[in-house]
Amino acid sequence: MRKYSHNRSERIADQIQKDVVAILRFKVKDPRIEWITINDVEVTEDNSVAKIYWTVLNESKRPDVEKALEMAKGFIRSELSKGFKTYTIPQLKFFYDESLARGSKILNILNEVKKDFSDETKN
Repeated sequence: MRKYSHNRSERIADQIQKDVVAILRFKVKDPRIEWITINDVEVTEDNSVAKIYWTVLNESKRPDVEKALEMAKGFIRSELSKGFKTYTIPQLKFFYDESLARGSKILNILNEVKKDFSDETKN
């Protein structure tokens, strides 16, 4: 039973991600939400909360996008309810996804170490 529940949560998370992307692109008219990327959605085991992880192309726009997402949260949830056949729609919580920035920073450090190592072996 637990495996079914886990798979169901994953399916719900995948559907929420697809639907939120479409809602943001086609239905939310706030220009602050342009160039947003929804990277991942995690749904709690009881399907009561959906954690939506996002990034934005221009980092300086992050505070404005955060405000716009908070303002649009109720509308997005309402739109989600129109396409879902579940009894309840999870509460939406938006989180800025730091993983891409961290990954890029780590990659840069590794490239520096590789370059330094390469320079040392040449001498």
